[in-house]
Amino acid sequence: MARGMITTLVSDRGFGTIASDGEEYFFNQSALQGVDFEELAEGQQVDFMADFDAPGDRPGERPRAVSIRLAPEELPAVDGEVLPPGKVAG
Repeated sequence: MARGMITTLVSDRGFGTIASDGEEYFFNQSALQGVDFEELAEGQQVDFMADFDAPGDRPGERPRAVSIRLAPEELPAVDGEVLPPGKVAG
């Protein structure tokens, strides 16, 4: 598994990008596990697997992120915003 940060979310289309180790990975909401697309926000850390040869991709397209989960220390976002620490019940 790789660790990366969500850099872009396109809510109306259900996809986004994740940056990890200098590489940019495309993802579709269907690749999410244990979290809904609406619970993501830019800047969140996620764990994922990289797929460099996904079916249907054209040569030269960026690799895909699959099997995406929020990193263990992350909480689901609310309305596309990460909750500040003072707002999280604990």
